[in-house]
Amino acid sequence: MKRWTGGMCAVALMVSAGANAQDAKGLLRQIGQAISGTPKAVSERARSPYMDPAGTYWDLDGETLAGAQHLRAGLASTGAGGRLTCDAYLIAITRSDYRLTPSQRQQCLYIEWVIDTKVNGANGITQHQVDAIERKYGPAFDARAERFRHIDRFAVRAAVDPSPSYNHERGVLDIYVPIPWVMGFSVNGYTGEGFVPDSVRIGNSVGSTATSGRYHLPIRMSEAGAHALFKQGRDGRDDLVVFTVKRVWLENGSPRAEIDVERVEVGYRDEKIGVDLIRHKEKRA
Repeated sequence: MKRWTGGMCAVALMVSAGANAQDAKGLLRQIGQAISGTPKAVSERARSPYMDPAGTYWDLDGETLAGAQHLRAGLASTGAGGRLTCDAYLIAITRSDYRLTPSQRQQCLYIEWVIDTKVNGANGITQHQVDAIERKYGPAFDARAERFRHIDRFAVRAAVDPSPSYNHERGVLDIYVPIPWVMGFSVNGYTGEGFVPDSVRIGNSVGSTATSGRYHLPIRMSEAGAHALFKQGRDGRDDLVVFTVKRVWLENGSPRAEIDVERVEVGYRDEKIGVDLIRHKEKRA
């Protein structure tokens, strides 16, 4: 079982909206006590779906993940990219005027067929039987959308920055978190406190950067601590983002959302690091 960082890598931290990094050693200790040192946590880890063999094409967590609605992002059991799901579509269509086209709905239900048959095996319906797929998976898809209509908090196994960089001058590990949006990992689907602007002024021109539209999580630690993490290597199976949707609107025909990121966890081979941002905000207040 991995340990929760609060010791080996010295101090990990939390910041908001690009402010200077602040020591969150106490926060990590609190989270670690809540998550890792109990028989319940050990038994839950033993049942982890991520112990399934490579080749599973989506994350298999239950409907509730970290106390929030699980938003399936289409990640494989290895933490790598897999077949995308339409869960983020459901956030858009239940909070704005955004609507799926018939072809988009057909694709979404095909994905549900893929998930079902990969988990449970063949069910007599082939991928080309569009009407049969609609009859079998359409009602559940619509019911999931209705459930999303009344939910604000979501947890997702996002594909967090695979290779965070260490800033020697600031003494922080800079992690940039992309959050899945419609059928993929869009850089401009979400906005809110702590997100890098979609576009920035570079000299006399305006453009985007590799981190545009991503949530910035600087983590304060020593250079030795950062190198220890780099030596371990990343393990995306433990990556996690918990967020609250504040509002959704359409921009140039595409949905966008303002969200509050509540918690981020980043997995490494021997440990995971992360921050409970809500506790940090309450502490600041």
